[in-house]
Amino acid sequence: MIKAIAFDLGGVLFAEGKSVLVKKLSGDYQYDPSIVLNLLNSPKSIDLRKGLVSDAEFWSWAQEQLPEGYDAQLIKKEWYDSYLLDKDIKALIEKLQGKYKLLVFSGNIESRVEYLDQKYGFRKLFDIEVYSHDYHLCKPEKEFVEAMIKASGVKPEEIVYIDDKEKDAAVARPFGVNVILYSRGNITQLLNELKNYQVSV
Repeated sequence: MIKAIAFDLGGVLFAEGKSVLVKKLSGDYQYDPSIVLNLLNSPKSIDLRKGLVSDAEFWSWAQEQLPEGYDAQLIKKEWYDSYLLDKDIKALIEKLQGKYKLLVFSGNIESRVEYLDQKYGFRKLFDIEVYSHDYHLCKPEKEFVEAMIKASGVKPEEIVYIDDKEKDAAVARPFGVNVILYSRGNITQLLNELKNYQVSV
């Protein structure tokens, strides 16, 4: 019996920001997508997600890595703005409220969580929040999954975890967590898969 449902943010509740970002920066500012992606996928950016470096430290470092004419603060602003709310997922979460424990399970940046909450007020949708910057862990580390299971207060087999990336979701399966991969815009498939777990929507 399912008692808790965990949602990823980027790619589930919100658009996957990096892919939206590189298109915009390339089209509007002629920034090289590979340069931007190398920055945002760097080990330093993982440290930012884990809360091991501050926002100021990361973006100062980022500016030093960028070619002349590139603006790290512009990249940050456009990146955060690229996380667009998926209204279908928001509506689903609202229908699930009160029936299940609802969790955020996200490898995210503290300042971005705050920014998106100010913009969309999404945090009130959830009962429990498990962020990488609070645990100094990130996907796909198995210890991060363990932290999510512990925070849920239920057994792994009583959790449905919804993510958009197989590499991140795969780590949860050996624990017995039920995993659903969500493809943005395909809410019908997600609802059908939830029904397979007897989740009442």
